[in-house]
Amino acid sequence: MMHLKKPSALIVGLALFSMFFGSGNLIFPLFIGNEAQSMWFPATIGFILTGVLAPFLGVIAMVIFHGDYKRFFETLGKYGGFLLTALLLTIWIPLGSAPRCIALSYASLQPYTWLPPVWVFSSVFCLLVFLVVHHRSRIIPILGYVLTPMLLTCLAIIIIKGIFGGVVTEGDVNAGVASHVFFGIREGYNTMDLIASLFFAASIISLLKRNNVNHSASLSLALRASLIGISLIGAVYSGLIYLASVNSGALVGVPKEQLLATIAKATLGTHLGIISSIAIVLACFTTAVAIVIVYADFLKVYAIKSFGKRNNVISIDITLIATFVMSLFGLSGITSVTAPVLRVCYPILVVLIIYNVTRIVYKNKKAGGTLESLIDE
Repeated sequence: MMHLKKPSALIVGLALFSMFFGSGNLIFPLFIGNEAQSMWFPATIGFILTGVLAPFLGVIAMVIFHGDYKRFFETLGKYGGFLLTALLLTIWIPLGSAPRCIALSYASLQPYTWLPPVWVFSSVFCLLVFLVVHHRSRIIPILGYVLTPMLLTCLAIIIIKGIFGGVVTEGDVNAGVASHVFFGIREGYNTMDLIASLFFAASIISLLKRNNVNHSASLSLALRASLIGISLIGAVYSGLIYLASVNSGALVGVPKEQLLATIAKATLGTHLGIISSIAIVLACFTTAVAIVIVYADFLKVYAIKSFGKRNNVISIDITLIATFVMSLFGLSGITSVTAPVLRVCYPILVVLIIYNVTRIVYKNKKAGGTLESLIDE
């Protein structure tokens, strides 16, 4: 387990950024920019609403609930809360983000080198994840410290060079501003960042408490760190959307998962381009490890209890088998499975967050408490 010495909001915020951004989410802003072209700004507004602001609302909810997502979902009743938690975790991890990490890793390396068939690549990826998860290797925190600045540096170079080297193509202005805003909103659902925010925030709060940060300080720090992390994500998302919009002429017919690799190769050249792709693969790998641990632990605690010491291995196996199968369908296949569920679940989750936060704040205010007392209690 990673121990934090004198944790700062900046360091924790960067860690949170790494958690969100490593799960293949850079696919969607590039897709938006490529599709929206000159209408990139209204599409960005929509994407920020569901891909940035909604997750921050989720973080606020977890801070108010002191990192206890079980209590948060039990508003729907014991069984209703469990079923929604299980559904969200399943859609987010083995059916969504984990196989998406594999798909993006494969696509990022494809323009630069020969690769085996996707099933072989996916098998090796899942095997490596299994080994690291099973042994809970210390390599993950070490890579985490290195990868976030490395990935940010690569992205900054790609965005700056790509923006100044491209020209915005006229988009479909007949579609109107509103339709592009809704297009951005819909793609923001696909990031699944709102779901991730609830569980990541709970993990950050738990980690801070385990590292001897007192209760109220850990919640306050988590909130400030989340603001930093989410703001950074919003800035990078906006830059990627604009980057794709000014390079859309060179991206005609390029598959969604290969957009960044194509831009990186064009702007940085083959040698620097492959460095950025390797950084993306490592970021995807570390994120895959982190979220597989989350889902395997959920299965171990709530679903698999009769195998004794083998519970841990079996829960990891189930998670990775589902991840492997989904990865074979590629990004479009993964999205076709998750998108319909997300269109239903996202609005429900937003309403649940607003209801829970409002209920707790109202109850606290009625009892004569202050906003600070929500954290201190």
